[in-house]
Amino acid sequence: MSGWKWTALLMAAAILVSACAKPAPEPRPVAPPPITKPGTMFTATPNPILLDEVDQPVVTLRWSTSAQHTEVHLNGPGGKLFGGGGSTGTLTTGPWVSNGMTFYLQDMDNPHPGSEDATLGKITAVVQ
Repeated sequence: MSGWKWTALLMAAAILVSACAKPAPEPRPVAPPPITKPGTMFTATPNPILLDEVDQPVVTLRWSTSAQHTEVHLNGPGGKLFGGGGSTGTLTTGPWVSNGMTFYLQDMDNPHPGSEDATLGKITAVVQ
């Protein structure tokens, strides 16, 4: 076979293989990193929540900070109260977490506890 026939045959084979190949898997979602003030640790596990891997979108929040009285609020520093505690704590949600829901760890000893100034940490949940 001449050179151009081999080239044509190889190109046809490459096109056939690429047409039959499985598409690349979609990239896994990535949650934005928590935003925290110095000296504060605030985590959400799991995050992201992949609904094809878990039965329900449930998140466990953990924190450690120097503030003595803390609360976790939903979707804003003065949003709905989810729970509270001391300088360390753990809370587990029910299956109501939705994509984009944000958890705010608030310093309740701050003169304005429902303000951004009192926010010790902020986590946005990714649910897909």
